[in-house]
Amino acid sequence: MIKRALPPLVALLAAVAAAPSQAQGFALEGAIVDSRSAQSLGVVSERGDISALFRAQKAVTFGILRSAGISLDQLPPDVRARIERFQTTNVEAFRAYSQGLDLKDQGRFVEAKEQFRRAAELDPGFALAAAERQAMPDANLGSGVTVRAVIAAAAGNALDRGKASFAIDVNRALAAIAAGQSVVAISTPAPDVSALSAVNGYSVNQPGSTFLPNLAVGLSYSFTDPVAGTLSIASTNEWRADKYSAGSGASAGQLNSVGTSSDFYAQRLGASTAATGRALLSDGATTAYWGTWLSGANASASVTVGGAAVVAPALGNVDYVMADATRQMPTIGTATFTPLGGPMSNVAGTIAVDFVNRGVQLNNLGFDIGGLSFTALNGSATYDANTASGKFNGYYSSGVCNLCPGFLPTLSVFGGNFVGNNASGLIFSTILLTGAGQVSGVHLFGRP
Repeated sequence: MIKRALPPLVALLAAVAAAPSQAQGFALEGAIVDSRSAQSLGVVSERGDISALFRAQKAVTFGILRSAGISLDQLPPDVRARIERFQTTNVEAFRAYSQGLDLKDQGRFVEAKEQFRRAAELDPGFALAAAERQAMPDANLGSGVTVRAVIAAAAGNALDRGKASFAIDVNRALAAIAAGQSVVAISTPAPDVSALSAVNGYSVNQPGSTFLPNLAVGLSYSFTDPVAGTLSIASTNEWRADKYSAGSGASAGQLNSVGTSSDFYAQRLGASTAATGRALLSDGATTAYWGTWLSGANASASVTVGGAAVVAPALGNVDYVMADATRQMPTIGTATFTPLGGPMSNVAGTIAVDFVNRGVQLNNLGFDIGGLSFTALNGSATYDANTASGKFNGYYSSGVCNLCPGFLPTLSVFGGNFVGNNASGLIFSTILLTGAGQVSGVHLFGRP
């Protein structure tokens, strides 16, 4: 494996070719490092007149291959032909193309597309420029929105699975977005029900179990990360009785903590609880509750992920919805769920569930979060038959946001868990990309 210790070759060439003061000459240099051993494999360099720039670029490429122990004579003829072929010999077209690559790396896809268009116009035979132009989206994802979206989704998926760490390849995510692909999905093999245990916070939770009822909890909160900026997180999960603490009697409906100190751990601590509400589900036996932990400088809630605790002022308020998790999902029939209550406001629309095919369909959802109004949200998902409370996650297929500078519904995520006997309700969570950041929320839906 070859690891480039310096910026990619194209970026080096762009820096040289774009400098007017160096228009008559160039200097190229590249270092090759074996990533397995951190051993330097050598340095290749070329200097000369600008007219020889493209021949020098090929010489540097061949030098890198030789330093890595790759013989040109051993390359298949078609591969060697592609390496030797000049994509362009027009310096101005190459400069525009290089600037486009730099803008693309920044998530400034609109400006990048214009540079690729200009490169293809200056050299109609510049196929790479034409291909890059075709691949560019028509919306910018600057200011770290894309990175924050990937981080938020990865964190949500990790927490949903009871994990404290997650891996993100931001470069591949950006490349996938540039190609119009989805980047937020993190797929894993379906778990074996028999293996669900206290290790990951789940239990099989079947009727007749001696365990106390598992609790389904939806959480939504924002915090400031020194690297990624402000992140908004929302997730739902099912927790065993030894993984949560909730009030009873006069304090019924008050969530005190969820998770474990060695993993994901959300605690109310000294924070007060505001606007707590409740709703009796249609099974007549299950009451769902919701509220908010108010985080202040002197009485903050705490959220711990991967051993690092976040408190005010970095952590804002924490919204929650909770109810007894469904112990066994229905296998026949359908149901339509409508808003019952929760931290989000002006919630409308329905969620249709097909219990035979495990399908979840969002139909024209609408709600307000943080002064933004979202409408016409649609999407579909399949709930997990291996989780007793039928966990689901998905992406919106369409939607509208009032006052959002660049709402991205197809990169915004939703999820949920079912609650109550016979899945009489569900806790819904969502993270939405507004074009200027993220917002998140949780809410309760019920069926007749």
